[in-house]
Amino acid sequence: MIHRSDPFADTESFPFDGESLQTVLRHMFADMPEAVLVADADRRIIMANAAATDLFRYQHDGLLGRSSADLYESSADFEEQGRTRYNRSAGGEHQSYFMRYRRGDGSVFDGETIGGAIRGTRDAGVMYLGIIRDLSSRMAADKAIAALHAITSNPEMGYEQRRGAILELGCRYFGMPIGIVSEIDADRYVIADAIDPNGGLVAGTVFPIEDTYCCHVLAAEGPFAVDRAGDSKICSHPCYRRFKLESYIGAPVALDGQVVGTLNFSSPSATGEFSQTDLDLVGMFGQWLSHELSRERDLAALHAAHAELQEAHDRLNEIATLDELTGLGNRRMLVQQFDREIERGRRQARALSVALVDFDHFKRLNDRYGHAAGDAALRLFAEMATQTLRGADAIGRWGGEEFLLLLPDTARDSAVSSLSRLLERLRLAEFHVAGERVPLSVSAGVTTSHCDETADAIIRRADEALYRAKADGRDRIASA
Repeated sequence: MIHRSDPFADTESFPFDGESLQTVLRHMFADMPEAVLVADADRRIIMANAAATDLFRYQHDGLLGRSSADLYESSADFEEQGRTRYNRSAGGEHQSYFMRYRRGDGSVFDGETIGGAIRGTRDAGVMYLGIIRDLSSRMAADKAIAALHAITSNPEMGYEQRRGAILELGCRYFGMPIGIVSEIDADRYVIADAIDPNGGLVAGTVFPIEDTYCCHVLAAEGPFAVDRAGDSKICSHPCYRRFKLESYIGAPVALDGQVVGTLNFSSPSATGEFSQTDLDLVGMFGQWLSHELSRERDLAALHAAHAELQEAHDRLNEIATLDELTGLGNRRMLVQQFDREIERGRRQARALSVALVDFDHFKRLNDRYGHAAGDAALRLFAEMATQTLRGADAIGRWGGEEFLLLLPDTARDSAVSSLSRLLERLRLAEFHVAGERVPLSVSAGVTTSHCDETADAIIRRADEALYRAKADGRDRIASA
């Protein structure tokens, strides 16, 4: 007989007794990287895997028997989930949703959750399952990328200002007090710019490259990171012996394919294990700094040799990544972002949805109202798309009146839903030309890939879907 105080008292209709069921669940989810929690009918936790105790920062015994209300940042969210998802009458379909959670130490995080009821053989038996993935790092990375874009696209900032702003951004994101941009001159490491609270690292300071952690960046030919250096194989490195830097992350800075320096951040205190997202982000910082350095040297060449003005101007145009009319990324930026998203999706086994969006009857709009009206319509769509899509999504002008959308970690149905909202906003837009309201619409073709194919193959499917949307009457979405 199971006593009322037993956390598995409501599991009598399951094919195990309470203790056996707890053992089965614990072993079933033990090796999952996501946090898994199981609660009884009163929403008290009866099982937590190791990932859950790590994520919520509780001892295992401190979670068992605790009300799941303690894990929500807001009690209103707990009550709302009870009404809609975690109750006896809720449907059996487990759908993902986003929630703000609170850890045992009081900190909060954003989590993507799949959860709902698990029913036994009779209606009386019910438990609740929640699988939670921490999205805080991804959302923080998205914000850092947006801040990086704002820095590098600010026309009022010069190269040195951008370089300093990128250093400050990296120090904030990685939680490191020290940030350095270096120049590599043969076997010499020369500090070009630095943030150092102690003031010991200043521009012009020179070290042998082998006495810095950046020698590992050069050896890796890409981003490199180490945490708790004193406990690692580089504990005997001259940089650790001299500065006792426990955490370090850095990336190369290149010019015309040749490494000319490094961007790196470090701390005398361990800041925690670095993720692949961190390595990707510092690599992106280094690439942007490479672009900035390239642009700065091109501008210097313009002033130094007037005869090469046109050639240098062409180079600047080639490396430009923004569409002047809409302010969105241009085709060059989209191609680079596309390749990164495919590689990231392949590495993380996540879906990537891609959409091609094309204005309906755009030539008719230009012929009747003039090209200025057409340009205004393109800018309006770009503004609405930026406001409607997620921060992780990318949109740019693919050419003419056609736009490309990259929706990482997004299934086809979710992509279609996002596009439907965007199309509806455009239909309802108050777009006027010479006092006359002009209706606007677009057609879209969307496809989803498991990132095991080329960008060209994905684009071809999206283009075929767009053609069907046009053939079926326009102002609609077709998928492939």
